[in-house]
Amino acid sequence: MSSLPAPLGQQQLAPAPAPRRAFFGLFDAAGWGWASFRAVLWTLLIILMLGYIPDRAYYIVASPTVEIGLNGLSLVNICPGENKDLPCPAPAGALIPWESGAPVALPGAGEGGSLLQVGSHLYYVGGRVSGVLDEYANTPGVSAAEIGPEGLSSWAAVAPLPAPRALSATAYLAGTAYVIGGTSDTESATATVFTGAPDPATGTIDAWMLADALELPAPRNGATVITVSDGLIVFGGANQFNQPQTTVWKSTLQSSGSLGPWEAMAPLPEPRANAAAALVGDSVWIWGGRDASGYTGVSLHGYIAVEKTAGGGGHSGGASSTDAVDEQGDAPIGSIYKWTATSGDANLPSPREGAALWSANGTLYVAGGVQDGAVVGSVYWTAPTAATGITTWKNVPEVDLPADQLRTNASGAVIGTHALLIGGEDASGAPAGTSVSALTSPKAPVFRAGLFGLTIPGLAIPGEIGEQLGFLSSAGAWTLNFVLLCAMAVAYAQRERFGAWLRKRLVKK
Repeated sequence: MSSLPAPLGQQQLAPAPAPRRAFFGLFDAAGWGWASFRAVLWTLLIILMLGYIPDRAYYIVASPTVEIGLNGLSLVNICPGENKDLPCPAPAGALIPWESGAPVALPGAGEGGSLLQVGSHLYYVGGRVSGVLDEYANTPGVSAAEIGPEGLSSWAAVAPLPAPRALSATAYLAGTAYVIGGTSDTESATATVFTGAPDPATGTIDAWMLADALELPAPRNGATVITVSDGLIVFGGANQFNQPQTTVWKSTLQSSGSLGPWEAMAPLPEPRANAAAALVGDSVWIWGGRDASGYTGVSLHGYIAVEKTAGGGGHSGGASSTDAVDEQGDAPIGSIYKWTATSGDANLPSPREGAALWSANGTLYVAGGVQDGAVVGSVYWTAPTAATGITTWKNVPEVDLPADQLRTNASGAVIGTHALLIGGEDASGAPAGTSVSALTSPKAPVFRAGLFGLTIPGLAIPGEIGEQLGFLSSAGAWTLNFVLLCAMAVAYAQRERFGAWLRKRLVKK
């Protein structure tokens, strides 16, 4: 007896197959999510092989180090031996520990003079007479050293000033050197300005002249000066009673190429003498020195009026640039329209007398001097920004002056790759017979290992040869990766056939 099929309503349908899942079951293999995920992966792979790897191939030839991945949190850091005992990686602005330099032969005691760079020569101008404790015992002498690839040559006496000077401000602008104010052999502060021009044949200044037309509005010693694009600006200084002042004077270049008479600008918010000044972007920074109460750690920030752009801005950097332009109003371009003073952590932690003050690449430095009656060797530095100004001063013990190379009343400067302390006195108060120097550019770590990347050494082939070899390396890596990508695309498009071929090859082995 044959069985009849069940009525249509009673037939059992086969269960539908479960949808196939991909990537550990996270995606439907036939859905848009899995398709989008694969598209992103392929895009990243193409960028990696045709962009990132060729870029790294260039730098591994031309650069001393190569970053691989995102090395934001390094757990292992190895720095070259040239950094000596500096922390690794070295803090920005740090100096490679100091070493004793060459002997120096400066005018008088090598104290109270001023450093002045003119072309390839460094001058030490004026200063105190050696062995005489008298504020009027000053010298007109000038010494010069030539700046070469290996640093400074030996110092030699050159043309003296017309009269003795100490604690003068010095500057070089438009082919002329200026020695401004200072203490003479009869006056504690003078208003005179001496000028000198380097000889075209020798590059040295063979004569100094008194510039009557540039006489200061009032006598000053211990003032500081900066050069700007259109002239000179003199800040503060002490008057004939040795009292720090707030005056700011500017002399503007005329169409003839000479400087015009001094004009008053916005005064300092507090008196300052024996300080240093530097131009950083659109700002003037004054640090160190003394105010009416003594030596101070407060730094002064002057804002320079700049030309407004079409968008309303003009000041360099920082979120406050637009506000700064609005605040400057109609102040003449190039004038200082506002001053502020630091406070709290932005102040120098340990004010000191006779410290060496200098700047380099927007970083301000303070080294040595006398603090609480004792000669100290600590070195502090800071790098003001347009947005925040000075936030703190940095110090690491490895950058401090060695115990046997302490300095007071020395002059600081950066020549080439070296920071130099020239002249001054040692811890015993005797004239320092040698300079001290420190390299200004610590090297980056040669190897770093982080959670998401590595830093490895590169070949660092110098010059145009390294650049051309880097381009060839990059082009070779791109070509090889392009061929590999094409092969991967063919294999992916023919996954079944490629898989069968691969299994067959593996079975044969």
